[in-house]
Amino acid sequence: MALHILPRPLQYLEAVARTGSIQAASRSLGIAASAIDRQIIALEDSCQTPLFERHARGMRLTAAGETALQMARRWRADEDRLETELRNMRGEQHGTVRLAAMDSMANTILPALVDDFALRYPRINLSIDIMTPREAGRELDNGSIDLAIAFNLPNDRNRHVLWSSPLPFGCVVGRGHPLWGREGVALTEAAQHPIAAQSRVLPSREYLDQRYGWLFDPVEPALVTNSLQLLKQILAQGRLMALSSRLDMLAELETGVLSFVPLTDKRLRPQSISVVVDARRMMPRAARLVGEALATTVPQRLAALDAAVSDQADPPLR
Repeated sequence: MALHILPRPLQYLEAVARTGSIQAASRSLGIAASAIDRQIIALEDSCQTPLFERHARGMRLTAAGETALQMARRWRADEDRLETELRNMRGEQHGTVRLAAMDSMANTILPALVDDFALRYPRINLSIDIMTPREAGRELDNGSIDLAIAFNLPNDRNRHVLWSSPLPFGCVVGRGHPLWGREGVALTEAAQHPIAAQSRVLPSREYLDQRYGWLFDPVEPALVTNSLQLLKQILAQGRLMALSSRLDMLAELETGVLSFVPLTDKRLRPQSISVVVDARRMMPRAARLVGEALATTVPQRLAALDAAVSDQADPPLR
């Protein structure tokens, strides 16, 4: 049985913020609209400030309301952690684990993780949100997630790294591209080919802009997109190349649709990929199991990809 220790006014605030109106929250919760309205007004009176802007088309959180919502989410996350720890003390493998992950893992690492846990730990539930590294760091600090797997998370004394690894950049191309099958290429040579680039809102492009912005100046990329799926489809056509990591394109590299050509420049700094938790909070056993699974699965998949590429490059002697 759930603990339900989150105060009712905060439950109602969450529902109104999620649905956009008192009436919609009423339908969602099965609670009378008048009861929800009274609780919201009482909460605003206690806070001595409006938590919502009220419009003809609905309600929108004020800055104070956003702060209250963050507190509600932290409270709910702590409620789940307490329930999980109590179950652990009773010897039950049970709980909900909140994970922040990158979009590039949505068709590779994450489906395998969900399938593995459904088989091995059927009483552990996963709540996975796709976030940017900046969002993941913020939500980890807020306590609304249990752990994050993200690119280039900065060092922070409040974070504990369960696992981390460098993630080098390379040129990703499709069949028919001049770089297909190359064992390596210098960055200056790679820059001579038309580029398909991720948009600046995505972590890999942000990292490249900070260190190798000259790649995109003065020549604009032939394609800029915030859709990793579109980018991979375009690369498969064999005309454009992208600078990316193997993890971004893992499924297509595993199937041979795309090829990864390492950059040979010795001074290039790779990205990093890390599994991180908040060092200030007790880590539930279920979350630790998820962290351990990620720390095992990601390097295994990358190592298997390297082995497959090596086998193709060096066919067995007859």
